[in-house]
Formats: sequence, C-alpha cells, structure tokens
Amino acid sequence: MNPRPNLHTARLLAGVFSSLKEIGVTDRKIFDNILRSTLEENPAFLGMWTVWEPNALDGRDAEFANAPGHDATGRYIPLWNRGRGRIVLEPNCYYNVPGLGDWYLVPKARGVETVMDPYEFPFCGRRIFITSQVAPIFHDGQCVGAAGIDISVDTFSHAEAAGYEELLNRGYIFLDDRGEVAHWSGKTRQLMTKYFGASDRLPPQVQLQIRKSRVEGFAMPPQLMHKGNECLMLRYVQHPQDERFLIIVEETSAPPAACLSEREREVLQWIARGKANGEIAIILGISLHTVKRHVEKVLSKLGVESRHAAALSVLQTVPETNTTAAVGLPTYFAGEPPMLSASA
Repeated sequence: MNPRPNLHTARLLAGVFSSLKEIGVTDRKIFDNILRSTLEENPAFLGMWTVWEPNALDGRDAEFANAPGHDATGRYIPLWNRGRGRIVLEPNCYYNVPGLGDWYLVPKARGVETVMDPYEFPFCGRRIFITSQVAPIFHDGQCVGAAGIDISVDTFSHAEAAGYEELLNRGYIFLDDRGEVAHWSGKTRQLMTKYFGASDRLPPQVQLQIRKSRVEGFAMPPQLMHKGNECLMLRYVQHPQDERFLIIVEETSAPPAACLSEREREVLQWIARGKANGEIAIILGISLHTVKRHVEKVLSKLGVESRHAAALSVLQTVPETNTTAAVGLPTYFAGEPPMLSASA
C-alpha cells in the first residue's frame, strides 16, 4: 500500500463536493458513492467521511433522521470505513462536541486544511488510534462542512512511512516502549540534523523530555527549535493503549509568533494594543532599554520592519497544534510551546 499518488486527498474531496453543490447536485447517494469508491481506491486509508452543517447540503435533514449513515438529526455525516476489515457505513459522532469533535470543529473554524495529531476514535464499536487530514467545504463564501480521510497510526509500516509523511506534510518518529527510536525515515532524520546536528540517535534534550514524561507521567507540550526564519516543531503523543511514543516533526518557513520568548510575546501583545515603549516598560516593570531590545528582537524574528506590521501578525493564524491524551480526542495547546536550545 502506498498513499503517494493521492496527495491532498481531503482537499480534493472537499473541492469536488463544493463543485457539486455549486451546480445543484445534492443527491446523498452520489456523495456516498464518491466516498466509498475513493476509499476502495485507497487501501491505505481507514476511513473517508464528510460532515455538513444542518440542512447545508440539500435542506432535507428531517427526511433522513436515523437513516443508514445518519443520526437523529438527519445531518449528512457519513463515515465510510474499514473498522471491521471490510468497508462499512456508519454515522460520524461527537462532531458537535468541543474537544471530542475538534477533528471537525477546528478545521471548520479555521477554514483551512488541517492535519490532526493522532487521537482515538470509535470505528464499529472499537477505538482505533488514528490521524486525520481534514479540509473545509465552502459554498457561497461560507464554510458548510468538511471532508476528511482517516489513517490508522498503528498500520504505519516502515515501507510506507515516507508516503504518509508526504501525504500529511510532516515527519513521524516512532518510539518503542523504552523510549528508543523504533523507526524514523531518512527525510525526518535529515530534518532533525538540520536543527540538532547529525546523529543516529535522538538529540539529548529530546531524550530528556521523553524520560521525564515516562517517569513523571505528564503530557509534554509542543517544543520549538528556531533557526533563522524557520522553526521546527516537535509534538509528543503517547499511544493511548501502551507505553509507546510518537514524535511529530513539522517545519514551517513562516516565522510564527510562537518562536518568540515568553517576554517577547508579552511585549508583542502590548504593541498590538497600541502601547508605546515607555508604557510597556511600566506595565511589565522593566527598563525602557530592555523594552527597546525586546522590540528589536520581535521585529527581527517576525521578519517585519514596523510595529504596525508586528501588531498585525498577532491577528494572523499560527499553525494549530494539539496534544493528545489517552482519554479522548485532541485538546489544543493553550499558550505557546517553549523553545528548545541546542545546548539544553
């Protein structure tokens, strides 16, 4: 199985559904056939699905209440999946529950294609550890739903890892129950080398974070390594059913505000509120000289030339990250991840 030929499948699926809606094609059987046939053509995928807002597809939700692939609301929410080893249809669940339904609510709110960090989800009565690629569906300028693909993390094989990484636009480091690397692709090793230096093992500071989590039992927040105008984000996910860990490795060339130190973020927030350097110094209880130095660093890290441009950056969307606990679906990280230091 190789997912390489079908990159951005969720985005393409959302585009097809949007186009059909645009020309007045809203027959749910047609949409179901597209989902099922796409799943049949992609044996590496666990599920293909879509969720539409109330009456957003055809205005006929009441007619479909509790029909196959529907719940009592009648909303169009089919989940075609291989949960029993063969393709079956069942309705999606939790799609309107904050936290449990973040796999739908977050991409819908953001309005952009989103890859969810691994989480558990029920398929045919059993919980499976999955990751999802989700794309919003638009009609007349409004987000009316989303389409997605689900991939079982436990089916990632060494031969397929590179294909999954290309599909999801991120790297994955699989650790065994001792915290040692079970597998990472050559592409992911190259990316880690770019920020931490060449090594056949995980960087010492990353090994330390894993040991602390395994011993103390706390969830690790995302961490960033900053290099020029690029950032490498590491997110740690523990398998909900055993002691294994998964490290998600993602690079962005856009310098997000998350690359700022805690004090620099405070300064940026006050700049965004229209405060002058002297006012910021009083508010934060630091010297004017220190504020000026922080402002210079903020402008440099954000790659902007003015305070106004820096203030606007606060309104820009920073790539969403989420940490997954064994108790359910992703809860998005509140706050910014700490910086990693090459000398940590």
